[in-house]
Amino acid sequence: MLSSGFEVDVVVESWLGNTYLGDVPVESGSVSWDSTQQVQGSLSLTVPRVGAVSENEDWRDWDPTDPEHPLAPYGQVLRVHQVFSSLLGAGWWQVPVGRFLITSVEPGTSTVKVSGKSLMQRVEEDRLTTPLAPRGDGTLASELRRLVGDYMGVVIHPALVDRWCPSMTWGESRIDAVYEIATAWPAVLREGGDGILYVNPPTTAPTTRPAIQLSDGEDGTIIGVSSSVTRDKVYNRVVARGEDKQDEGAPSFQAIADQQAGPMRVGGPYGVVPRFFSSPLITSAEQAQKSAETLLAESVRRQLTVPVEHVPNPTITLDAPVEITTQPVDAATPKTMWGVVRAYEVPLTYQGQQKTDVEVIQ
Repeated sequence: MLSSGFEVDVVVESWLGNTYLGDVPVESGSVSWDSTQQVQGSLSLTVPRVGAVSENEDWRDWDPTDPEHPLAPYGQVLRVHQVFSSLLGAGWWQVPVGRFLITSVEPGTSTVKVSGKSLMQRVEEDRLTTPLAPRGDGTLASELRRLVGDYMGVVIHPALVDRWCPSMTWGESRIDAVYEIATAWPAVLREGGDGILYVNPPTTAPTTRPAIQLSDGEDGTIIGVSSSVTRDKVYNRVVARGEDKQDEGAPSFQAIADQQAGPMRVGGPYGVVPRFFSSPLITSAEQAQKSAETLLAESVRRQLTVPVEHVPNPTITLDAPVEITTQPVDAATPKTMWGVVRAYEVPLTYQGQQKTDVEVIQ
């Protein structure tokens, strides 16, 4: 089905605030999502310099000379959807790929190159110009929503237990403050294809066989598999620190999480590579321990990353559990690995293959 049973089309709508500016024709393009970036989504689009979206519309010049042009970088947001049509008569369905603020436009003689960033770009750009402190009755959830503001919707997973936000002052970076809240909670932030910021519990390793299974060989969808192993920013000890704001003068809280097993264990030949995280949002030893353990798990997963090139798969999202079965060389024993999706790049048309980076659980 994935390799030959459907057609892919793309719909790109341009919006300026609540005003619909029209659809945009697409020659080619791709969308990338990366959970290691603060602004997780990016868009690359190639538009014909002169063309029409459909047979029912007149041709026009897509050089954005007018501030209200669909491709002008004056706050225009592109809403991108992929439309999958079954060749077997099973209908069609539409998948939201993302909402992207246009950040740059490069008109050429025959095409226009458009680049965009997901909506957290607005949170990154809007730095705080005056000191801002949490409200007296503020919680982690209410402060996160206040910092994100009207730039995007926020959905907080019901499994996350909200708590009081202590007295402090946020720094100038609005997006840094949002991520500090998430790390201290602990939680993870994920931008959805619908333009909503999802605040979820920390990502965990799969304990049962993942529903997404990628394989090569006959009837497989994998085109190529490689792997990369690194020590860069891969820590096996995390120190999380905070302080008790209820008791002035109380000592700072500190918790240490060590990797206890495997090749990265503390005390083994890997050595000790610590990471430090400190925040006044951590007000108890228990909170410090949870933050340290979450950061350690994220770091250890990052050590072995497997980039996979495969047929486009609309079910793949950040943090999705994946099983990879591959035969690296002829006559070798097939190898099966479980992991979670760290990043992926998907073509907007059927010109090209999807690239997915999987953090393998060792």
